[in-house]
Amino acid sequence: VEQIAFDRIVKFEFEVKNMIGESEIFDLYHEVMGTFTNLVLVKDGKVVCAFREVSSSKRMIFAGTTYFLPFEDRVEPWKISDENFLKGSGRLDQFLVKNVRGFSKKDAVEVTKLAGISFDSQIESLKIEEIKRIVEVIHELVEEMDERTVYISYDDGKPVDLYAFKPYGSFESFPEPYEAIEFFLTSRAKKELFNSKKEDLLKRLKYLIDKNQEIMRKLSQEIAEVNSADEFKRYGELIISNLHALPKRAKSVEVIDWESGKTLSITLDPKMDVSKNAQHFFSLYDKLKKKVNGIKERQTVIEKRIAYLQETFHNVNGTSDRTDLDEITKELEIMNFIPSKKRVNRPKVESSPLVYEFNGFKILVGKNNIQNDRITRAASGDDLWFHARGVPGSHTVIITGGRIPPEDVVEFAASLAGAHSKYRNDNWADVDYTYVKYLSKPKGAKPGFVLYKNFKTIRVRPGSDL
Repeated sequence: VEQIAFDRIVKFEFEVKNMIGESEIFDLYHEVMGTFTNLVLVKDGKVVCAFREVSSSKRMIFAGTTYFLPFEDRVEPWKISDENFLKGSGRLDQFLVKNVRGFSKKDAVEVTKLAGISFDSQIESLKIEEIKRIVEVIHELVEEMDERTVYISYDDGKPVDLYAFKPYGSFESFPEPYEAIEFFLTSRAKKELFNSKKEDLLKRLKYLIDKNQEIMRKLSQEIAEVNSADEFKRYGELIISNLHALPKRAKSVEVIDWESGKTLSITLDPKMDVSKNAQHFFSLYDKLKKKVNGIKERQTVIEKRIAYLQETFHNVNGTSDRTDLDEITKELEIMNFIPSKKRVNRPKVESSPLVYEFNGFKILVGKNNIQNDRITRAASGDDLWFHARGVPGSHTVIITGGRIPPEDVVEFAASLAGAHSKYRNDNWADVDYTYVKYLSKPKGAKPGFVLYKNFKTIRVRPGSDL
């Protein structure tokens, strides 16, 4: 088994016996090149057969043709020199992919990072010292490589890609390729599972938000339809005030409307006398008023439900942690917003809030409603609490330790509250803040919901880079 020309080509050599018992040598070339991946069986330099036959101006692969390696005009990385660049043109990363054997686009970008040069620089605009630095980096990478060590690059603590050389930034090395591949694929599978669960949860929350907003719309329509309640009351009052001048029974009566001064015709039920018609109008008024009050009470409940769901949607959308997602899922199950699933008994793991240190003060930021409840319950009455005004967002608490935080600490905490809210991508955020002792949680309120008083409002730029 042999890797060919420092490229993504593996050659397997087989010795077999033919029909008369003589030994023959066959070479199987595995070209691992994305959509152009191929398996080619070769004997004495001639193609016997191929998984994918090719017939183009650049290459011919079918039975009987002479086998040539792809990209014959590329240079091995240890042979690259300044002259190759001086003759070249175009964008730097594309030049490296096209002219250096074994270099993929991601490898080319990593080389430019290690050399401290932008990957989209034009070859023609590079200075001699920049070209020398790129060549030097490539040669150093080749010298450092060995046959087995594989590196995994990291971004924000998460594995990103595999490399045969030390990549730019943070990375982890593995002495055996299979260890790196197993670790990387397992991490990616976990990430894909996490993203799938997160996406499903966001879809469910959006469905619930849309559903409850539609309920609110229908309730508003119902209120508009029962706004005739006051009109029925006025009919009753007009009839009572004119009772002495009206017939005992009638299909309709005409009275003077004291508000407009105009004559108003009121349709009556002739089966009842006029006074009972008046009582009937008062009865309709009472029923409609009770219905309106019931609708308004339901609107209040639905408004709180929508606010909670929007807050939870914000928390799910902002999390990249499996434990946080599990906590939010469990919270929604308890609140009966999603079906409860049987869970395998395992040690309970509580996720932690974000912790910041600024000018000697510790600042906590909740990442979900359970954490929001947790940090406010654990806080002292003299600690300062922050929340973005009027939008979903995280609870933020300055642990004061009995001290009065200076203005810059208050502004920093407010910018954190803005950054972890719906204001995240806005230029400005209005943030309310007060002492924890002025918070209260109504009995039966959903996780993360509090009432607050004696607050101040500060306008800050959301700390999008925090």
